[in-house]
Amino acid sequence: MNNTDRFTGKARAYAQGRPDYPSSVVGLLTRESRRENPRLADIGSGTGILSRAMLERGWTVYGVEPNDDMRKEAEKRLSAFPRFHSVAGTAERTGLPGSSVDLVTAAQSFHWFDAAAFKRECRRILSGGGKVALIWNSRVEDSPVVREEGNIHRLYCPCFYGFSGGLAKLTDSIGAFFNHRFQIFRFPNDLSYTREQYLRRMMSTSYALTEGGEERSSWLDALEKLFDRFETEGRVTVPNETVVYLGKC
Repeated sequence: MNNTDRFTGKARAYAQGRPDYPSSVVGLLTRESRRENPRLADIGSGTGILSRAMLERGWTVYGVEPNDDMRKEAEKRLSAFPRFHSVAGTAERTGLPGSSVDLVTAAQSFHWFDAAAFKRECRRILSGGGKVALIWNSRVEDSPVVREEGNIHRLYCPCFYGFSGGLAKLTDSIGAFFNHRFQIFRFPNDLSYTREQYLRRMMSTSYALTEGGEERSSWLDALEKLFDRFETEGRVTVPNETVVYLGKC
């Protein structure tokens, strides 16, 4: 499957089920801009979750998203922000002018990119001294609920290669992208879901089984049973942290 197509048909579930980023992350990115009217290229911007947080801080945001469904959902949800610009581009070819932005972000998306081509494009569109932030909301994988969830995905989902796009295996790629000079920031961000929110979160993943698939009902049934085992007062808490890799490329 083409990476651009992985989220086709999942835009609404993505927008409803994916978590926000902590205010501490937004504060970190804002401090890095050092400009009065900062400009952001949010690459793989999806339905605009990070874009919205930055727009609310007064940034001008170019949301670069190749998937039509996800991009249209962002355009609808961010229509009230005149500083939001929706761009039908890719990480490797954004279509943005050279030296046009002060910061590049890739939230939940770097693992889908051609890292070398993305690096060249970042160098082209960033103004002098601009940095790149690679961001993931990442489950704490040694927690019981996350371990069991991973076992369910491995059993039913052929496209499951690990959480956050296999973040644990991206160390070398991230290091090479930043020429092995970068900072890592970790922010606690435990996520609490109702049953409906939890299932929407699962259905928004790149590896989610599509409607009509033979195993989909069994997969969702297993996730509901997991929810029942771990819920307290109708909610389940999934240990999570937001990880930011920040540096010049």
